[in-house]
Amino acid sequence: MLDLGNGSLGPLQKYLDPSLIDAVYLSHLHGDHWLDLVPLAHVRRHQPDAVRRVLPVMAPVAERGRIAGAFGRSATELADVFAFADPSDGVLGPFEIRLIRTAHPVETHAIRLTAQGKTLVYTADTGPFDALTDFARGADLLLAEAGASQGSHQLGMHLTGADAGQLARDCDAGQLVVTHIAPWDDPAAARRAAASAFPGTTTLAVPGAVYDL
Repeated sequence: MLDLGNGSLGPLQKYLDPSLIDAVYLSHLHGDHWLDLVPLAHVRRHQPDAVRRVLPVMAPVAERGRIAGAFGRSATELADVFAFADPSDGVLGPFEIRLIRTAHPVETHAIRLTAQGKTLVYTADTGPFDALTDFARGADLLLAEAGASQGSHQLGMHLTGADAGQLARDCDAGQLVVTHIAPWDDPAAARRAAASAFPGTTTLAVPGAVYDL
């Protein structure tokens, strides 16, 4: 699972039993990307018909105290439910993992997942930076944030829709999915801005969507 922001665990249960999650990757520890780790811990501890398994959680080490603070205890006291690991390149299950630090105010990593010759790249939260293009090069699916509207004070720490489309074009992505649009912005406008820069398939991330690579 890539990120688990506030309000995401409820809708997730329409599609997946939370006890079946194998691992969680947290791009960074702003609350909209991890806060439902708290109810997930309760579900996995107390679900009577589930086999208790400690869940691997890859999260920025410098910020990990925030997670423990949400529980009112130290990170070591969460060891019965979460096994924290530092963000790093490597292999997890069927996936080859590569990470890159992004342009965001707290430690944040984009992730590149490859399995069976197919690649998904998730930008996480970031402003534009040159190395991101090479990192995402040839992705079959680019999941790119568009958290900033043109002219926003958040330029430099989030992408706009146009930035997402430009990134998809420059890295020669197979398809672009635009996500993380602010609730005060127009998703359709963000998609149009992305599509104007990227000639490939451009869609908006919506709950329950499935993408074949």
